Amino acid sequence: MTIRGTDIHTMALPRDCSNGEERRAAGPARSFVLHLSAGCAYVTLCPNKGSGMRTRLLLVTPAVLVGTAVAPAQLRITSFNSNGELTWTNSARVGAYRVQWANSPTGLWSAFGTLTNLDSIWAETNHVTAQLPLSNAPTFYRVAWIPPDPIGVWEYRGYDPQGTLVITGQLAIVSTTLLTSNPPIYGVSGWRDLKYADRATNQLDGFYTGTGELEGRLELVYARLDFFWPTGCGDCGMIPSGTLWPNTYTGRWYYETFVGPMPGGAFSAERR
Repeated sequence: MTIRGTDIHTMALPRDCSNGEERRAAGPARSFVLHLSAGCAYVTLCPNKGSGMRTRLLLVTPAVLVGTAVAPAQLRITSFNSNGELTWTNSARVGAYRVQWANSPTGLWSAFGTLTNLDSIWAETNHVTAQLPLSNAPTFYRVAWIPPDPIGVWEYRGYDPQGTLVITGQLAIVSTTLLTSNPPIYGVSGWRDLKYADRATNQLDGFYTGTGELEGRLELVYARLDFFWPTGCGDCGMIPSGTLWPNTYTGRWYYETFVGPMPGGAFSAERR
């Protein structure tokens, strides 16, 4: 997938990290030292005695913010071991990431490609570990957080409680508005164009389909997106609620009644 937008912030990297914390560990072929200090995190790989080589891998800890719904991330690399396991934490409890590499700390930053999953890591936790392919040449890594971005057109498919497809169509999200900053929550708005998959067997009320406006709410920390339509109806309508990933949106929908939301079925949506 492609990172969209240009709002990329990289921490300053001081030349001298010798005053930072050091952690040592041994591996089957080499040991390493992880140096941690303010604004600097790098790994020195130390081969067995007599090899005469030392490779330094610099771990850049950026906050990469893309798309339209953006809030400050607290992304921090916490460890990197001699087996190539890279671990980081983030203030976002659910999120998508990619790990990139370069030959220098200023880039150009490259993707790992389709041979690994490092271009698209989906995590339902804020403590993430990824396996990196190690290189004998000096290599620089950074972790990119991809905040959930609802803007765009989505192909929607809704199912009844038995798993039968009942509604198809499109959702188009055209704007987001920051409602609260701590925690970051956005209001979203757009329009819908939905139809019954099979009217002959569909028992849903007619206001679930058709063309009209929609509104919603995005919780950035949990990548949770809730919609409701038609707008302005207090005891009717459809409420899809699910997790928003970079190009997919999945969860369950509910229908609103005068006694509150009642369970419906599953849904999925793909970004066009």
